[in-house]
Amino acid sequence: MERLTQQEEEVMIYFWKMGPSFIREIVNEMPEPKPPYTSVASVVRNLEKKKFLSPFKLCAGERKRL
Repeated sequence: MERLTQQEEEVMIYFWKMGPSFIREIVNEMPEPKPPYTSVASVVRNLEKKKFLSPFKLCAGERKRL
């Protein structure tokens, strides 16, 4: 299994704490100065490629893993 980079670990801490979340929710929880949404989205995409996260979709107000 691949190791997490420092940025990936920082983002994963929020997912571990908050559970399934949208990127915007993660960014909103981060301290000031908040990183750009696109930067966090890139880290999340890398975590999905490494299989640390899996995407989910919103169905009738419920979050379901794909």
